[in-house]
Amino acid sequence: MACQGERLMPAKPSWLPDLFPMDGDWEQKLHNLYKIFVRDFVQHQPHLDVIEVWWDQRVLDGKFPEGFWHITTQGNPPNRLPDFRRSERLPWCAPSINNSTDPIIIKWDYQEGKKIRTYLWLERFDYVIILEKRHQRMGIIAFLITAFHVDGDRTRQQLKKKYNHRIT
Repeated sequence: MACQGERLMPAKPSWLPDLFPMDGDWEQKLHNLYKIFVRDFVQHQPHLDVIEVWWDQRVLDGKFPEGFWHITTQGNPPNRLPDFRRSERLPWCAPSINNSTDPIIIKWDYQEGKKIRTYLWLERFDYVIILEKRHQRMGIIAFLITAFHVDGDRTRQQLKKKYNHRIT
């Protein structure tokens, strides 16, 4: 039984991997996280329904692509900070995109200025992925904007507000 105020982790679907352990040396963890990113996004490109998912492949720091940094850290170069809650959930990102039709995921499109963003919210697990629909020569793609741990009531309320004003 949980203590008062403690959130119980609900049973997770079989397609959702375990969290990545974040204890130990950050540099070593970073390299292991990047191996997961390569496996999930480079070797096995995810799809949002039938739409290919792309990510920012620019390497501004000489180490890792921006798409990787956006789902493991906070801030922008050169002031990136480790975000352990984001990082430990990196193994969830691609499987959640690939399984976006699972009822456990709240999925909607939201108009932000001229952009249409798709939100994938694993509300029971406090995790959200944001993709942006973009037109390319070969058709529409879903561009990975970010993914993060939802860490407070304010963020939950903002997500609920966007959901209530969804376009689909």
